[in-house]
Amino acid sequence: MDKISLGSQKLSAKLRRSGSTFSLLVNDEIFDGDFSRNSKGIIQLTIDGKRFVGFSERSGNEIFVFVNGVNYVLRKESSSVKQSTFDEESDDIILSPITGKLLDKKVEKGNEVKKGDVVVILEAIKMEHRLKAPRDGVITKLTTTNVGGQIKEGELMFELEAE
Repeated sequence: MDKISLGSQKLSAKLRRSGSTFSLLVNDEIFDGDFSRNSKGIIQLTIDGKRFVGFSERSGNEIFVFVNGVNYVLRKESSSVKQSTFDEESDDIILSPITGKLLDKKVEKGNEVKKGDVVVILEAIKMEHRLKAPRDGVITKLTTTNVGGQIKEGELMFELEAE
């Protein structure tokens, strides 16, 4: 079993692929499905008859995935990586998963948000991408880019206060 870090959550996982189909064992739960990916990082997943569209990109031992308004960073742990490294990580900083245009800021610095609230909306490849709060909190930083301006992949979108 591989160890996968998903945000601050650590999971045991095993992925088996055959062509465009896959079977993913996460802890003791099995997910079967199929996928496709185009050259621009857009992925389409079908799991249990439900279709999901998002973006993914690999960088070293990390896979960045943006699906349904949520950013996920999956990190494959190696035997040389200490567990404490993952305990220090936080879901408080949200970075842009794509390069695109800032369509809207739904909140301002200092506003309280609830888990799932839309904070900013980006546009790329004629698709809207709603970046949502991963938990309840207060916005301590918000992108300084003006609405209509360009956002680069990896740029800070917003930050929640530390827990």
